[in-house]
Amino acid sequence: MLKNLSLFEKLALVYGSVFTLIGFAWSYIDHASFKTNFVIEDGFTEWSTVVFLLIGLFVCVKRVLILKGHRPALFLFMTSLLAAFFFFGAGEEISWGQRIFSIESSEFFTENNAQGETNLHNLVVGDTKLNKVIFGRGIGILLLLYLVVLIPLYKRKEGVKKFVDRFAVPIAQNYQIVAYIVLLIVVQVIMASSKKGEMLEFAGSIIFLLNVAYPYNRSIFEVNSKDLICR
Repeated sequence: MLKNLSLFEKLALVYGSVFTLIGFAWSYIDHASFKTNFVIEDGFTEWSTVVFLLIGLFVCVKRVLILKGHRPALFLFMTSLLAAFFFFGAGEEISWGQRIFSIESSEFFTENNAQGETNLHNLVVGDTKLNKVIFGRGIGILLLLYLVVLIPLYKRKEGVKKFVDRFAVPIAQNYQIVAYIVLLIVVQVIMASSKKGEMLEFAGSIIFLLNVAYPYNRSIFEVNSKDLICR
């Protein structure tokens, strides 16, 4: 399953696997040190996440530019939307450069953000943190539906395949599906750290990038594709 992967895919998988396991073990050996050194703000895992999200942004923007004139507007729009998602994720991860440029948070974010930072995912509405509801449970449910419902239907139903391809949805390869599942089990289920969310973001960004850059339906993102994508 892995022998035909590109060098980048192999390196990304090794990188994500090694440091996820290091973080997992570190969290049990010395949790205090794990929190202050491994998953610290502006630290190794956060900047790694940003880098992989920016690579994803580059992949999507490049596709739009290459496929312009070869794919319908809907296909290009959805790919652009995915690019915007990568951009949003990278921006949120570093609080839109707030700490880099020493920008003070506005009164709204000071009062309504769990960390007093200028970002949306740490906003608190009442007693509810958006990060847990939308970016945690919400994405978790979508991922489950994607893996358990959409992908099997895509491979079995021609109508679903055509519909999904028209909307430029990257379908995960088998090794990517396995990676998603292993990550959820190791970090979300087994790991007990209060900072496991950062580990999910780190490893999840790598798998998601591979999912987008090297999908099962990669041919629809190539100019010479013979797939039928109506304009």
